[in-house]
Amino acid sequence: MPQQLSRAVDGRARGGAIACAALAVSCLALGGVFVRLSEVGPIATGGFRSLIAAPMLFLLSVGVGRRRGSRSQERMPARDHATIALGGLLLAIDLCLWNVSFLHTTLAESNLLANLVPFAAAIYGWVLFRDVPSARLIPPAILAIGGLLLLTPIGVHIDPQRLLGNAMALATAFFYTGFLVVAQGLRKRYPALRIMTILSLWCAAGCLAVAIARGENLLPRTARGWLLLVVLALTSQILGQTLMAHAMHFMSLQLGSLFALLQPVAAAAYAYVLFAESLTLSQLFGVAVLIASIYWAKLVLGS
Repeated sequence: MPQQLSRAVDGRARGGAIACAALAVSCLALGGVFVRLSEVGPIATGGFRSLIAAPMLFLLSVGVGRRRGSRSQERMPARDHATIALGGLLLAIDLCLWNVSFLHTTLAESNLLANLVPFAAAIYGWVLFRDVPSARLIPPAILAIGGLLLLTPIGVHIDPQRLLGNAMALATAFFYTGFLVVAQGLRKRYPALRIMTILSLWCAAGCLAVAIARGENLLPRTARGWLLLVVLALTSQILGQTLMAHAMHFMSLQLGSLFALLQPVAAAAYAYVLFAESLTLSQLFGVAVLIASIYWAKLVLGS
């Protein structure tokens, strides 16, 4: 009986984690919308997204910690501080590369390459943890690639002028996966809110330093510009990254990374609603294929 109860609790926890990951991805997909609308530079937008979110996350962390009497306020060793700093800088590099890649390549190619996170996760798991990916993941992985190609088709030729942008977008997948690895390890010891409070400050510092070096416009001109940054912080950083960091405590790295494949789906939906960019029949089919591939991989991983 206790074992059955434990399995039921674990099942509910995994189900909640999957719901959190899906909501996180839908929030993260809003990032591209706000970058397009922002009055400041693309990297500065990423910096303000993290900087504005940090004090909000801190207040939430303190409030939740006091209400639950949890360990969220315990002293954190210097080693864990360094690990969080690493996660923040990895996320900063991810934002810098992804936003700048739009200047050198098409939006479709950038989104496709940046969301190859599951394959980067397989490499991380093999190199860091000697976790050889199961051969049973190959069919759903191939299906996922097909869905991505249907959703964001790439031309059969490679334009030399796009190589830099494509390389930056591809690198984005590896840096974001690095952030997921750090978040997964830290969630074994600390609440997601506390992790993301400190991590956001490091991410903001990295992005704003690069934005200053690039000579980007750093301050919005209007109240609307500031409001856009605040809403971006609430959606992408607080809800998006924090919910993903929370979900990684209850699922494997491979399964968590698969949810990144839903980001182009959500982005396509936002483009249709906000910018009247309609989806073709093949793109709608690609959405269905992506969802099927993630569910298939979930069954294979047993998560």
